[in-house]
Amino acid sequence: MKIKEIYVKGLWSEHDLEWKLTPGVNILSGGNGSGKSTVLRCLGDLFSQGELSSQNICLIDRLRVVFDDGTEIDSTSRFDPSPYNVKVISTFDMSLRAGDDLSRLTGRMVSTQLDWELYKLNNEYLSYQLEVSNQIIDALSRGEQTEGYLTKRRLFFDTIDSLFEHSDKQMVRTDNNLNFTVGCRKITPYQLSSGEKQIIIILTHALISGGEQTIMIMDEPEISLHFDWQRRLIRDILQLNPNLQLILATHSPAVVMDGWVDCVSEINELFI
Repeated sequence: MKIKEIYVKGLWSEHDLEWKLTPGVNILSGGNGSGKSTVLRCLGDLFSQGELSSQNICLIDRLRVVFDDGTEIDSTSRFDPSPYNVKVISTFDMSLRAGDDLSRLTGRMVSTQLDWELYKLNNEYLSYQLEVSNQIIDALSRGEQTEGYLTKRRLFFDTIDSLFEHSDKQMVRTDNNLNFTVGCRKITPYQLSSGEKQIIIILTHALISGGEQTIMIMDEPEISLHFDWQRRLIRDILQLNPNLQLILATHSPAVVMDGWVDCVSEINELFI
């Protein structure tokens, strides 16, 4: 199931907006203060908590989402977002409060918002690795070839290694956790730079969503990413999951320059 249309009524109590989406890549663009991030944040609210957050509820009067099967959700009625296969990916970073419960819970590995996202994602990655291993064992017991189960995972490793080549970092392919090596030294994802953490979060979500009809929502994913990483971002995501519907807001020319210009909608042209 994919999103077909997004309607916003009363953006800042001034504008109504209608955005018709494709099943593939959808990019919302506009200048600073144009409202693109507000729309994406409100959309993220709906699919992460079933209603608009207290920070965003005053920014729009109503948000309605129409799916390609005809079903709808509306910000005026709280709903359960769990049945919808939507990944809302946050790549903004900020320090957690000193003595925060999350730091104590995670053995003080987690000190920023990106670290917390990585901590949660690491558990999902572990589950994914175990699931693939079980599928391989089942295939071997049936006398079937197992190469197909390894192809996507190998592509993920190769993609990350090529992105990190400039710093001599490589993923540890034998681990069930997201670990890396620099020379002979092993490091955790929490020791990566902000940009490296961001790209790991984005691409790991794409990997573990597999071949499912997943919707991925991201607001300005280019923040902290190197120019070349921005340029290849969409391609790398879709190689890991071609069935994914991508909805993102950006004002980076690099993100769209490699064949994605036709996927861009200027927010000012969506006002009705």
